Amino acid sequence: MNKEFANRSSASIRRRPKRIRSASTLIVAASTLALGGLVVGSSAGAAGPAAAVKIDGATVSADAALASAVPAAVKATGLVDITYNDAPPDELVVNGKLVGWEVDLGRAVAATLNLSWHATASGAFDGFIPGLQNGRYNTSFTSFISTAPRLKQIDIVTYYNVGTGFAVPKSSSLKITKATDLCGKSIAVIEGSAFIEQLKGVDPACKAAGKANVNVVSFPSDSAAELAVSSGRDQVYSSSEDQLSWLIQQTAHQFVLQSLNYLPTPEGVGIAKKAGITNLVGQAINHLIATGAYAKIMKQWSLTYGLVKSAGVYK
Repeated sequence: MNKEFANRSSASIRRRPKRIRSASTLIVAASTLALGGLVVGSSAGAAGPAAAVKIDGATVSADAALASAVPAAVKATGLVDITYNDAPPDELVVNGKLVGWEVDLGRAVAATLNLSWHATASGAFDGFIPGLQNGRYNTSFTSFISTAPRLKQIDIVTYYNVGTGFAVPKSSSLKITKATDLCGKSIAVIEGSAFIEQLKGVDPACKAAGKANVNVVSFPSDSAAELAVSSGRDQVYSSSEDQLSWLIQQTAHQFVLQSLNYLPTPEGVGIAKKAGITNLVGQAINHLIATGAYAKIMKQWSLTYGLVKSAGVYK
């Protein structure tokens, strides 16, 4: 269990300022996906290694030793993934294609394990964990943060360190430089996210400072939380720092990113416990790090900070 999770509940972080308003779940073609501007094919159950694929300028080939260790059931199905549909730059849908750095990383892991990649993009995050538990999916490249209760449900392999950020409308005079600056403020977050318990964890410091508790207000989507703040209903929008940077660019700087980068934490892929591939996914990510493919994928999405030297495996 990682350092930050002593005060976190079973909620798993789900972040993302949503810039594309998706009305419904999108099923993305499994055999061929446009990833990071590149069309990448995949093949499941091949007798030998699949052809190398290009993802964000990185050449990714199957690792024979890792591929041979994949359970037969997963070889037959490939990686069957459920991810968010509107979480730029991590995952989003553009012209009917699922793209983003987590999508690219998931595809690269599948290629390393000589597996096909089948992605479903959805805005209903509350169905992701049940989908992994009931076997509908075996992975979810969707920025999960490890918590002890969550690890009773799924395994998690981390591949990026992200901090919680805060943004206010350009017209606001609020300055968030330390955790107690959140005391008494209404903070909009997505429901079901680890932000809720994380922010409630600030309350003891608020009490000690003689200030009111943080008022955490949850919304069904990040776009709804963003709208609540831009309209003045709530004061502060909280999401991952990298997502807020994206939001500010996409809204022509109508929001101002605050200097507080709270509790930088590892995040990664949720994996079905019954799939038996958790260690292999971690090893595949380490392989991508060692070959330089990981850094190239992240750089393609302007992520040069928060990169890890090795995957973290949590069961």
